[in-house]
Amino acid sequence: MFSHSIAAGLKNTLPEATSIIGDQIPDTYDVIIKFHSAEKLPRTDLVGYTDPYFVANIDHQISFTSIIIPNTSVPVWDDEEWIVRNIPRNAKLTVKLYDKDDEKLTDDYIGRFVIDDLINYTPPTKGHKIIGSFARNNGRFHLSIQSMRSSEETQQLPRYTFDGPCRFSRHNSLAIGRLTMLNADCVYSTFKISMRRLSFFFPPAQRQHWNTNYKLARSIFGNCPLALASKSTIKIGHKVLYGSTIKHNENGQLTNADDLWKYIFTDKITQRIKPCIYTYVIDDYTWRFSETGVRFFTDMASKHALLANGSEYVRYAGEFHLRPKYGWDQFDDEWELVIDNGSGTYAPNPNLLTNLKELLVFNFPGLNVLTYDFENPLLKESKEQLKLAIEKYKHITPTIDRLIGRYSPETLNECDDETCVHS
Repeated sequence: MFSHSIAAGLKNTLPEATSIIGDQIPDTYDVIIKFHSAEKLPRTDLVGYTDPYFVANIDHQISFTSIIIPNTSVPVWDDEEWIVRNIPRNAKLTVKLYDKDDEKLTDDYIGRFVIDDLINYTPPTKGHKIIGSFARNNGRFHLSIQSMRSSEETQQLPRYTFDGPCRFSRHNSLAIGRLTMLNADCVYSTFKISMRRLSFFFPPAQRQHWNTNYKLARSIFGNCPLALASKSTIKIGHKVLYGSTIKHNENGQLTNADDLWKYIFTDKITQRIKPCIYTYVIDDYTWRFSETGVRFFTDMASKHALLANGSEYVRYAGEFHLRPKYGWDQFDDEWELVIDNGSGTYAPNPNLLTNLKELLVFNFPGLNVLTYDFENPLLKESKEQLKLAIEKYKHITPTIDRLIGRYSPETLNECDDETCVHS
């Protein structure tokens, strides 16, 4: 167990925690909201049904976005649970539903409903009416809410603290994959993972501002026409790389380190952990990352400003890589995550590397984490060993060039149905 438990860290978070006057107990609550289903949703397109998803928020302080359920008027969300700690008694929940359209810049609005008394919730027998534009009845929504008075522990958390589940989303971009050419199936993947109690480990007051001493950062965040154009381009790129889509998204939940290795870092084709370097940012609720490299398009797709959607602040940022705990000759042995603060755009404070490690271990129990300041010689040594492992990995996995050679017209003409077997 790590040292930065809730109890051990109370003194570091009391400035943000609910104040206690004398013996008065704060009237705050923890809620578990389960979003179940909707019915009778209207069609918003001429062909097919809707592709619904919803966005929920509590007092406009914290929000939750569901997965997309394709082509249905009766969507069912099986695992959409939302745990929020330390909210006031008069908290209000607002839920808005949309129809996803990958071909449009904006999604069609279906409707909304509001629960004014979240703590003393009683579900309507027939569900909540979804009220659309011009007061139209656009179906019904079903959910359940469990509320409880905040414990002594959770009272010390910042207000509106997200506490699970830890959900991930993987977006597979074919267009960017063809430009980066990192793998045989020409897919470039970006990852989003929601992080529990992030504001406890990285209080908002400790956010990292963009690095005013970094020339490239000034060209993005400075007060000049070039900066405005750069930020607009970054926001478009972020939506392409991280926006949820109907066809190219994978979603799930993570409960421990084993899930992280299995569902995030294991290559689906080789069933091995790929040696590479990722860039990452951590914002208010989310850990975002993607593979980086020296090639132009790979480098551009993994810029920290792009991962952060052009935000002037992040909670933390840098790079990380994975390595076998006992050396690369033990390729299938126990693994560890090596993470640093190597971001020129945000230049995160190295004193917060401890917070970073504890956040990761809290969210993924059993995870082996090593943190290094980006100037640490041990980090450079680890990356040099990684480069050698990357070269070795290329020789044992299909590459773009080898596949092109295998399936060239000349090769295909030389084989027939009985002798040519395509793996």
